[in-house]
Amino acid sequence: MAKKQLLLVDADPRSVRVLEVSLKKAGYSVTTATDGADALSKIEFSIPDLILSDTRLPRLDGYELVRRLKEHAEFAQLPVVFLTSQKSIEDKIRGLELGVEDYLTKPIFVRELIARVNLLLARRTQEKMVTSMPTSRRTRLSGSLEDMGVVDLLQTFEVSRKSGIARISDNRREARVFFRDGKVVDAELGQLRGEEAVYRALIWISGSFEVEFCPVSNEDIIPTSTQGLLMEGMRRVDEWGRLLEQLPSLKTIFEVDHEQLVERLNEIPDELNGILRLFDGKRTLIDVVDESPFEDLSTLSTITKLFFEGLLVVGQAAADEDVVPSEVEPRAESLPPESSDDEVGYDDVVPDRSSDSKLQVSDVAAPSWRPSAPPLSARSHVKWQSFPPHRIPQTTFCVLLNPGPQVMRFPDGVVLAPQTMLFGHALAVADSWPPSTRR
Repeated sequence: MAKKQLLLVDADPRSVRVLEVSLKKAGYSVTTATDGADALSKIEFSIPDLILSDTRLPRLDGYELVRRLKEHAEFAQLPVVFLTSQKSIEDKIRGLELGVEDYLTKPIFVRELIARVNLLLARRTQEKMVTSMPTSRRTRLSGSLEDMGVVDLLQTFEVSRKSGIARISDNRREARVFFRDGKVVDAELGQLRGEEAVYRALIWISGSFEVEFCPVSNEDIIPTSTQGLLMEGMRRVDEWGRLLEQLPSLKTIFEVDHEQLVERLNEIPDELNGILRLFDGKRTLIDVVDESPFEDLSTLSTITKLFFEGLLVVGQAAADEDVVPSEVEPRAESLPPESSDDEVGYDDVVPDRSSDSKLQVSDVAAPSWRPSAPPLSARSHVKWQSFPPHRIPQTTFCVLLNPGPQVMRFPDGVVLAPQTMLFGHALAVADSWPPSTRR
């Protein structure tokens, strides 16, 4: 499936850098322009799927840019999103009256912006599909996930307000999604039910689907709206991708390091045996996630910790098969390769030129049919070592401890308050330093 083309119009180089890198990582093709006039020339050369524009631009501002687009029939339907530092209600009303799709103010978290872009493009795509589909007599719809992703399917259900059953396959497993009057009411995927089955299907980027439009009698066990389901689902897909970045391929077969396990038994909750016993030298990573007694994200997070702590080691790779790749993203399409030079992530914020304000975001996961895995006790990776009283090597990372009630004063001027610790790279240590501090 061809990449969606975005035009980014912004005169602030900081915003341009954060947005361009993040949007490219999310799978979009991005062209940039520094002002409205530059944007018009690039639109005439190649029409984008969506325009992200600031309102404050040199030569030709964002409002005038939208006005000129609306004057041309060829460009009048182009979706435009304003992303600006102008926060007054008058500015927002002015933009919405011009016909922009959304008016967002900086600072804004990158992943919120990407989620909005994903949903906006998916909704417009499905609106076009619904208007072009035969109306009442068509009872089936089928196709490839490469051409129409799971997000697009769910958007189609909502826009069409129809009822039916969607059978979605990744060529390995099949999910069934039940929708009534455009709302997803139930879903099944193996032992997964409800929201969790939908969330798993959202990560599939290849496979096929078949939709049968018919009355649905299933109980409504998914209370969330379709838009709410998609927003939470894409947040989870984002988190899934982050966790997979720390692990080998989903086709990998892990084995338990039994020596490490014996040493750490007192740190591992008994409930995690439900995950550990699945690493039998035959199941792949995705098999373990599928069969885990705990929900997907908490299972994957636990496996990541077990792997990082050395309790799990790579055994072998399974035979080649269709599996979810290790880089996924909310559009149900694959992410491009991770950039090694640009350290911009989904938790970064598009900066506000006029303010240093910070956003607070709380990610509250929706209830899951399977419980969350219990936490694994973390082990410190600091190697502790006692040194002779005359010297600590200068390259050593040192923690100075003062467990007593008195202030500790050291020969080189360091003062350590009672019951505190000081972290830093050690210098020479005098004979008079208390032994309890030299670790």
